[in-house]
Amino acid sequence: MSSVENLQNKLQTILFDESEQSRKYDNLDPAKDADYMLYSPKAVGYNTTAEQKFLFQNLVLGLDSAVYTVLDIGCGRCDLYGYLNEFYDEVIGYNGVDMNPIMCDLATQKYNLDSPVCSTFENLEIHNHDWVVAAGYFTQRKCATEDEDLIKLFSDVDKMYSLANRNVSFNLLSPINNKIHEGFFYVHPGLVLDMLLEKYKFVNLRHNYSKDVYTVTIYKI
Repeated sequence: MSSVENLQNKLQTILFDESEQSRKYDNLDPAKDADYMLYSPKAVGYNTTAEQKFLFQNLVLGLDSAVYTVLDIGCGRCDLYGYLNEFYDEVIGYNGVDMNPIMCDLATQKYNLDSPVCSTFENLEIHNHDWVVAAGYFTQRKCATEDEDLIKLFSDVDKMYSLANRNVSFNLLSPINNKIHEGFFYVHPGLVLDMLLEKYKFVNLRHNYSKDVYTVTIYKI
């Protein structure tokens, strides 16, 4: 079996994990299970562990763990770090940033990491990384109006781009044929693609696993 086939088989196993452990995590009850916040996908905005892993793979598609470093914006409990180490079988250069001290503490507990940087993205001062990722960072609305939210989105993407040596990737909610929930941030994928292509030129948009969420990757080199 070739190395490519081995990689494909491993990816299939991880993304479509139906193990007893994954089922246990998916069914944790916040009212009954003390480890709900550490392991439940629902505690960090996903329906299942498999869904969370699929989104992570979309965000880092093409990453070479041997040479790339990763900066995880809005890292939560640093599950992206756990996924990368599960998939690549090695500890890669990783830093997480989250403004919620509870999530930073959970990340330290779960993965024995040095505490992630506890900071708002606006005030973040950190060295460049090869790949800058935001998984779920843009889910909640941050401003009073849609126009302000759009301005902030492109400002945040520009800062991510300035912190990246190679790639920027993030996910957004689509308003197309979806119910709009109060407090969530929806952006038409066509608008995002047009705006980003005009400024950054090398952009990929994947609307390939959910009608609600799509993934954007900007290639810097």
